[in-house]
Amino acid sequence: MPYNKGQRVEYRDEENRMQEGQIQRAEGSGDKAKYAIKNEQTQRVDQVTERQIQRPLQ
Repeated sequence: MPYNKGQRVEYRDEENRMQEGQIQRAEGSGDKAKYAIKNEQTQRVDQVTERQIQRPLQ
């Protein structure tokens, strides 16, 4: 499922912990898709792959 800039998602960070954030940038598609997600708790931007995104949020 492709995700879009501005969308809120639940994802796993590099330490495999569940996080929530908003997509700041999306590039590529399919298995090569990469996303920059601003973590709502830490305000840091995490670089993740589509596989790390668990689900979209409202």
